[in-house]
Amino acid sequence: MKLIFLFLTLGLYAISSYSQTSCDIATEYNHIFSIKKVKFDDEEYLDKIVNKIDTSSCFSALVNNNKLYIDYLLTHFSDNSTYQALLAINDSTALQNEFITSLKKDSVFTREINKLAKKVTDKLNYIPDTVSMSELLNIAVKYFLIVRINNDGYYVGKVCTGINGLKQTEKERSPQIEAFCFSSIFNNYQGGRFNIHDEFVKGMEELYEINLGIENNDRLLRAQGALYMFMRNNEVLKELLLFEYENKKEYLPFVLKLN
Repeated sequence: MKLIFLFLTLGLYAISSYSQTSCDIATEYNHIFSIKKVKFDDEEYLDKIVNKIDTSSCFSALVNNNKLYIDYLLTHFSDNSTYQALLAINDSTALQNEFITSLKKDSVFTREINKLAKKVTDKLNYIPDTVSMSELLNIAVKYFLIVRINNDGYYVGKVCTGINGLKQTEKERSPQIEAFCFSSIFNNYQGGRFNIHDEFVKGMEELYEINLGIENNDRLLRAQGALYMFMRNNEVLKELLLFEYENKKEYLPFVLKLN
């Protein structure tokens, strides 16, 4: 059965080296985050980057081992209202300075990044949130998206950081759970122990066994719901999330409740 997949890949991360002066993460924004202009199809865009930082920083282990996680928070939970103003700045130094200033003023991003930082700076007194596997799966399945049905009647699937089912299904967003689930799926998408791409394929193949609609719009909506349930009950996805939790739990601002 023919299946068509699209997968969004992320760019490389830069490296920033400096001498540590503080364990306040806001004072290290300029080393952790950077921004630059990129051109695509003759249009200019802004590229926000999470840097690999020097080991002299007390946040080096957190940042360097969780760049994709932090990039997700930066991309989806930082204020984009200054985008056009930043895009208008031509000087690279001025652009970087204004970007960092905007991040420091961003209450939502500050709240989320501080959840990660506090576990480093105040580990003994840190009280993490508690989440269940059911809560993780509810978010994780939303990244397995059927974006359309092509002219030959086949489903077109996509796993993407920005195009997913979260906005249409989650009234209240869960930044830390989203960042964890997406980075876990991305890091295990093809090859390796879990190869979650193959489970995505299996789920889409199952959909062809049922007539889900005469009209494509009806068929697409029913197929997406059926795929969510298939992935929610998928043991490989559960094992993947548990494995990644055990691997990353020293950095995560939540505890997974297994019972």
